Order: sequence, then C-alpha cells, then structure tokens
Amino acid sequence: MYKILLTGFEPFAGLETNVSEIVAEYLDMKSLNVELGESEIGTRRVRKRSPKIEWRSKILSVDKNGSTHISKDILSDSIDNIDAIIHLGLARNASLPRIESRGLNMNYFTSPDNSGRKVTGEIIQGAPSEIPVSASIELIQNEDLKYSYVISDDAGGFVCNETLYNSLHALRSKDRDIPCIFVHLPSEEFMSINEQVEFVTRISAIVVQPRHVDVVGAIFENEGKWLASKRKGPIHSDKWEFPGGKIERGESENLALIRECKEELDWDISPVDRMMVIDYRYSDFTVTLHFWRCISHSDAPPSTHSHSEHRWIKTSMLHNFDWLEADIPLIEYIQSTFQS
Repeated sequence: MYKILLTGFEPFAGLETNVSEIVAEYLDMKSLNVELGESEIGTRRVRKRSPKIEWRSKILSVDKNGSTHISKDILSDSIDNIDAIIHLGLARNASLPRIESRGLNMNYFTSPDNSGRKVTGEIIQGAPSEIPVSASIELIQNEDLKYSYVISDDAGGFVCNETLYNSLHALRSKDRDIPCIFVHLPSEEFMSINEQVEFVTRISAIVVQPRHVDVVGAIFENEGKWLASKRKGPIHSDKWEFPGGKIERGESENLALIRECKEELDWDISPVDRMMVIDYRYSDFTVTLHFWRCISHSDAPPSTHSHSEHRWIKTSMLHNFDWLEADIPLIEYIQSTFQS
C-alpha cells in the first residue's frame, strides 16, 4: 500500500470554505484501490493499474506557519514512511484544476494572508529562483485523469506557491527522493466535490509510482554464439545488453523489434518467437523486457549507431561480461538451457 501526505488550506480572504480543505479532510485516513484503467503497451504509463492508496491529511493555516509546516517536518526528519506529498489549494479564478510544474522563489502578495502579512521578495534568500516539482508531470500527462486540467508553471505569489517552494527546497536540502506536487482546485461551482476527490485520487495513484517502459530485446544465435552489444553514452555506459529498445505507442512487439534492429544494427530481421519476459525495477523507473529470438536477413556486420561494440559470445562465456542487471535472468536461462 502506498501512503500519501495530503495537505489542504483553511478558508482565507473572507471565504467560508476552502475546497482543498474539504477534499483533504474527506480523504484523510481512507484506504482505496484506485482504478486507472487498462494500459496499452508502449504508452509509458504507470505499471500498477489498481494500486492501493492511503491518505494522511493535514490542514495548513494560510500564513507563514502554514507555508513552512511541511518543510519543517521534512528538515527535522519527522516525515517518515510517506511515498508522496500532494499539496492542494483553491484557485479562485480558475474553472479547471491546475497542476503546478514548479515552485518559484518569490512572494508577491496582492492581498494579506490570514495573519495580515503582505510581502514581496525571495522566499528563501539565495536559494534557486525556481525548483521543478519532484513528481513527474510527463507521467501525469500520459495517463487519463478523466477530467480536463491545466499544467501551470506559476503557482502564484501567495501562500500556495510559498508552501510548494518550501517543501521542494527542503526535499532537495535533505536529498529526499519523494514525489511532491501542488494541485490547485477550482471552486465547487465548476467541479463538484465528488469529481475533485476522484481527480485527486487518480493523481495520487500516478505520482506514487515510478515511470514504466516496455522494451524489446532481439536475441540472435549462431552456432552456439550469441550477439551482445556494448552500450555507449551517459546511461549504463559500457554495460552489455541485447540489441533493442523502447516500444513506441501503437507498436506491436514485432514492429518494435524490426524498427529497433534497423535503427541500431542496420539489419533487416524477422522475429521468430518470444523467449522470455522480465520485469525489473531500477532506482527511478520500472521496465518490462520482451525478449524475442530473431533471424537476421543481412549479410553485413551489425553497425555501431547505438553501441560501441558488438560481439558473438559463446554460451559458456556469457557470464564473464558486465551485463545490464535486467538482462541477467536471460543470461542465466540461456546458459542453463543451451549449454553443451
């Protein structure tokens, strides 16, 4: 079960209610399986389609104490066992929810907060002018939130932005890898409470999960030797892998294999049969690898567009190479099944 710290704000500026407080209080201590619907291969959506979420809510005051409440908890290490932080606020002049993409290091209050404070200037002296949210905006955009929304790059110069910036700065200062985001909700005039609750639960089910990708791998064998490719570039440089790559939206595994082998190897190939499917979690994303035995129709050696080197490796020697971690179960399978 994933656990989310959810915050809302008290009413302010003479308002009798604040929808962010209502939604946060409604979800407090609730545990729900959130249904995200089916996901087609290659859509880059989250892996778990019905994750169980539990919310713990806090209602913040609309003043400096409120804007620093969560950041102080982060800095004092009193926030524990939390998978994500979602701040909610009211966008009085908006008809659609606004998902904020960054916090800005600037206050420019046009009206006083609930303590009578009206300030202009940096929130934290000498800190970065902006900090992107630590939750993935791209991942949210890849999913179906059911309701229309806006991605915003300005959370306003009031307490909402101040709260978001303080939280993001504290997470960065403590090197805490916790997704954090701010969602401005419209008034009930434009979106009912039930709709707002559903919207927030869907966002919750997305931001707590790492991004997921589906990958194809092409397996070529020739007289007891297997084609291996050495990576180049900044990510997993010099690791060995089987050629292949990410499945794009709308592609089948076969079409992805044909495209990737043409791009990486400059080979025309035919997929034969699926050899193994591996699910693996890296530190910041999950991957499903679909490995297929393939036949090449090209006589030329494989090109090095995407790799620094290719080798045909004997079955008995495969374990001597530095493979990507996700490929190792396949190496073990090949050596146990095809070892002569």
